[in-house]
Amino acid sequence: MPDHAPIPLPPPGLRERRKQVTRHALELAALRLFARDGFAETTVEAIAAEAGVSTRTFFRYFATKEDVLNPLREIRQGMLREELLAVPEDAGDLLSVAVAGLCRMAPDFEGEGDVVRLWAQAAYSSALLRGRLYEVLLSWEDKIRRALAERAGVAADAPEVVAAAAAAVALWQHAVERWQADLESDQPEHDLAGHLRALHAALRP
Repeated sequence: MPDHAPIPLPPPGLRERRKQVTRHALELAALRLFARDGFAETTVEAIAAEAGVSTRTFFRYFATKEDVLNPLREIRQGMLREELLAVPEDAGDLLSVAVAGLCRMAPDFEGEGDVVRLWAQAAYSSALLRGRLYEVLLSWEDKIRRALAERAGVAADAPEVVAAAAAAVALWQHAVERWQADLESDQPEHDLAGHLRALHAALRP
């Protein structure tokens, strides 16, 4: 049977695009208020007002204000697994594979620089949000560890897999910080993937 190019999925319809816009507006509004007023002090009503929608509309998208924090978490983690499994076999050791997979994810994050920046500001102002961010990073580490184990054909708790996943997440955190600092510069040093590759290269003898 001859190979055929995959049929591209149709773009989302107008209704779905409007839902995406509203969801994104609520996420940005929540993060702005969390950064300014603190998580505990921010109400659902305030988030809805900041986003220019009704409280009823808020609850169409989220059950609680906690749910606004990372609405695309599961989707992104699924994407991360696919990107890690798609890294070429000759990419190198497990850490190199993890870094390559994260680099493939970097453009998605660069397209949401405002969200990443607000997340950092909000987490800085709230111990609860710092804890939530830590949980997210642990979840990413777990996804990386499991994908690397799947690639290598070893147990997910194998020492080499655990070490590579932990190191990759640490490199990612520092790369994001450097990339955010670069956004304030007239002459950015690297994009996000570039910062990640540079940090990874610094580990090599």
